Amino acid sequence: MLPSRRLRVFLFGLAVACVVPSLSAVIAEMREFHGKKVTCLHSGLSSTGGKICGTYGYARVFTGTVKAVTEISFTDRRLELTPDETFLGPATEVTTTVNQACMPLHDPELQAGDKWLFYLQSPWRPGQEGQKQELVLPYDSRSGPLNLDSTQEEISTLRHLARLTDSGVVAGRVTRLEKKEEKIESVPVSDWALNAKSSSGTEYKTLTDSNGHFEFELPPDSYSVTANTQQGSWAPDRDPFVRKAECVDVDFPLHADGQISGTVTRADGKPASNAQVAILRLSPWHEYFTVQTDKQGHFEVKGQEPGRYIVGEGVLANTIAEWRLHVYYPGVSSREQAMPIDLGEGESRNDIDFNLPPTPK
Repeated sequence: MLPSRRLRVFLFGLAVACVVPSLSAVIAEMREFHGKKVTCLHSGLSSTGGKICGTYGYARVFTGTVKAVTEISFTDRRLELTPDETFLGPATEVTTTVNQACMPLHDPELQAGDKWLFYLQSPWRPGQEGQKQELVLPYDSRSGPLNLDSTQEEISTLRHLARLTDSGVVAGRVTRLEKKEEKIESVPVSDWALNAKSSSGTEYKTLTDSNGHFEFELPPDSYSVTANTQQGSWAPDRDPFVRKAECVDVDFPLHADGQISGTVTRADGKPASNAQVAILRLSPWHEYFTVQTDKQGHFEVKGQEPGRYIVGEGVLANTIAEWRLHVYYPGVSSREQAMPIDLGEGESRNDIDFNLPPTPK
């Protein structure tokens, strides 16, 4: 999947901080709000094999209307909300706060009369255990305007969960990258088959809808969920654990199943084990990453899109010693001499072998 539309940087010393209660690792994101720099600290409820969804971790979840909005600081607003359809908590009016600067950028600032799906939390602070605290609308929740397809999918999942007593839900989306008007975009994939297999070997199947959304209703157990059901496309498998009346979100970004592999050999003819092989994509977009060779000097990368690549060792080095050892496929010392690899749709190139130069003394 492409990086988030928001630039993530690990900075904490900016003027205004938008803080979200941390239930996992905290990430700081810099952005601009009404001409001023702000820093949003955010995190997510995470679970092995996926991200926790549904009502878990929240105090109240409902669809409703914003009755009134009051500004209490440059970034913070106090909201008076009237519930319509309730999924967790009492069906009574509620007051909550929101840090508007840290809400998703595609969402408009909340105004009186807006109709949203609201996930509200009770923020935890040291020394305030057991005290009544005002609810907050957190940055990382799945709250959103009712007119969005993603919000309607959330509501569908919440309704599904409300009917369950002995099962849970695994939900998510299947997407793929496509180039549109010189931009690479993530688009939903409809009618894509997915399989889920329990630890006991029972198998379940489902299809994505027109928005790429899918749901499994599954008994409590650990599962292996795969979207690798058609040739030519590949995505990492997920391993969620399902609990009664709870939800786990697992997304599958499909890649064309291109493969690049080969063997790196030292100057003395022995395998170059634990070498850091760099894969540099030149088209249709630029990116790079590294993969480590095994004891036999073999490396392999899967799930690559069609395009042009350059392969090398030591070319992304951080030390002088590594830099002196750098070499590009097919065994040359400069990028200009490197042989590009043109990978076709679902093509496997397993002949990318090259030798390293002698270790400098």
